[in-house]
Amino acid sequence: MISIIQNSQILSFDDLSKFINGKGLSILDFLIKIVLAIVLYVIAHKILKYIIGRIQKRLDKHDVDPIASHFVLSLIKYLILVFLVFTIITQLNIVAVTSIAALIASAGVGISLAMQGALSNFAGGVLLLMIKPFKKGDYIVIPNANVEGVVEIIEIYYTTIHTIYGETIKIPNSQLTNNSVINKSGDDKRVLVINVNVSYDADIDKIREVIQGILDGENRIEHGNTQIFVDELSESGVKIGALMILKVTDYLSVKRDVNEKILKEFRKNNIEIPYNQLDIHIRDKSV
Repeated sequence: MISIIQNSQILSFDDLSKFINGKGLSILDFLIKIVLAIVLYVIAHKILKYIIGRIQKRLDKHDVDPIASHFVLSLIKYLILVFLVFTIITQLNIVAVTSIAALIASAGVGISLAMQGALSNFAGGVLLLMIKPFKKGDYIVIPNANVEGVVEIIEIYYTTIHTIYGETIKIPNSQLTNNSVINKSGDDKRVLVINVNVSYDADIDKIREVIQGILDGENRIEHGNTQIFVDELSESGVKIGALMILKVTDYLSVKRDVNEKILKEFRKNNIEIPYNQLDIHIRDKSV
């Protein structure tokens, strides 16, 4: 019994020795390479951050467009980081170069399909910087996306817009290049049209007088450029339009205030705002 235990102890020690001399050293060597790779990456990342900061200061000194400089610096940064990671992995022999090449070749088609939207956004960002349909601080309107606001920054894949509702929206660059974009930066004015339905029995001249009085009392619009007109003869009533010109920054507040004043003045003057309704007439065939 004692000999069996001794033999088993001797066998276990031999196995441990073989493991340490074989796979144990390989695992230790791999862990050392991983730690060294992390250290090299951290050091290189800090150096890259310092270089990017110096380049940024140079570009700012020469009054380069902030959006263009941010886009270019981000592109350079990510390309260098990818190259850095690849170099560290290959130089430390963490993964064989042939294995990486085979992996890239086999996954190329799948990656290209998966990244189709991202590549489209990237190409859109490049086009925006080359064509420059708008720049930082411009007020743009994207009708198809129902978004409008001030351009904050153009990034590699997205453009950040601060809307009149106080929201920050990131629009994919492909939407900006594939759809119409209205740039209102040339003039900080915007046209506001407010429509309201009135009954066919209402006095149009009275309605025009009431709306004109509201517009005359609004100091945030350009007086002399207002228009009040019959916009449409709909099934439920007459649609009256009120056109005014105002600053872009006042658009939302004026729209809300004028709508509220119209509602109050219409009620005060007994002007009916109709709503969709259905009249049913029943005929008695027995009569």
